[in-house]
Amino acid sequence: MQNGKSKLFSFPQLHRHNPWLDLLRTLAVCLVLLRHGTRTGASGITEGFLGNLFVNGWVGVDLFFVLSGYLIASGLIRRSGENSRLFPKDYFKDRILRIVPAYYAVLVLCAVGFFPGSNPASAYSFFAHLLFLQDYTGSDINVVFWSLGVEEKFYLLAPVIVLMLWRQTRMTAFVACCAALLIISPLCRGIAFELSHKPMSYATFFDEMRSPFHMSLEGFVVGILVAILRSRGLALKRDQALAGLGVASLVLVGALGADQLLSAITRADAWLVPTLLALFFGWMVFCATCIAECKLRFEPFFRVNARLSYSLYLVHFPLLPLAMHLSEGQNSASFWSAYLALSYLAALVLHFGVEKPFLMLKDSFKRPLRPIEPAGQAGASPL
Repeated sequence: MQNGKSKLFSFPQLHRHNPWLDLLRTLAVCLVLLRHGTRTGASGITEGFLGNLFVNGWVGVDLFFVLSGYLIASGLIRRSGENSRLFPKDYFKDRILRIVPAYYAVLVLCAVGFFPGSNPASAYSFFAHLLFLQDYTGSDINVVFWSLGVEEKFYLLAPVIVLMLWRQTRMTAFVACCAALLIISPLCRGIAFELSHKPMSYATFFDEMRSPFHMSLEGFVVGILVAILRSRGLALKRDQALAGLGVASLVLVGALGADQLLSAITRADAWLVPTLLALFFGWMVFCATCIAECKLRFEPFFRVNARLSYSLYLVHFPLLPLAMHLSEGQNSASFWSAYLALSYLAALVLHFGVEKPFLMLKDSFKRPLRPIEPAGQAGASPL
């Protein structure tokens, strides 16, 4: 009994674990937390380099999508080495146990108005969220839920996409399939933008051209490409990968702090920006997978944040009103302290109370798989 409790309330290092993917997942969730904290107006950081950096934190979701594409595809490819097929019978069961319990728990709490400052959801909206349709119907219960609608649809299509790309042995056919998949979302966004004939705010752009699944596909496709290329032996040398990841991180911080992205939606924003972000994050993920065996300083910190990232993502936004109330009339440091403390506390409760037990149940169904790619490719489970 004691051993079971210690296993539940812990963040053990997993076999074939890649700490650099934990670093990227920590980066992604921190960007999202900063973005939503800044939007309240109580953060005290709205202008200048830091203001731009925080407001542009929405790109963290794009990084999550690339990580999800990579991790799902690498898992399917790894399993194919054991059973010679890319459609393992427990794939959908794993996805359900990984995503649905924690999501439904927070969904119900939000829908009944449990969080201070929230209102009960309509029956229509709640039903749409139960079916993961909120990326099309509107994520009005908890704004971050939109990406869960996108993720679930990707999980349904992922085995088909991976199988199609994996079977392309000729480089020309492989490149053609990749290009066809990558062009779907920018083409849909671009056409919608050209037909809109009206000035477009970020909120409108988000609702009409970012939230729907078919307009957010490229991040997953890029992640799948990284997984396939790595499984076929493409890699950078250690020093090259470290330098590539380091330079990319500096470029990312500089670009995010230089100006507010998508502040006024232009033709380039609709056609190119999300796709360029996906490719950029794909490069970072690729570099991270090439240095899996390298030690990472403060590895436990990134591991804990990576394991909590899904729960943090789910609960942080509905806690903003409470954080603002607790810090009312005080300085911005009080708001950030309250916001982050509440978010992490709620994430711990959700992780150990709901998410972790179902993850342990999921793992209990698995048989050990024979690794077929370089050790260290695995990482934290995707959203």
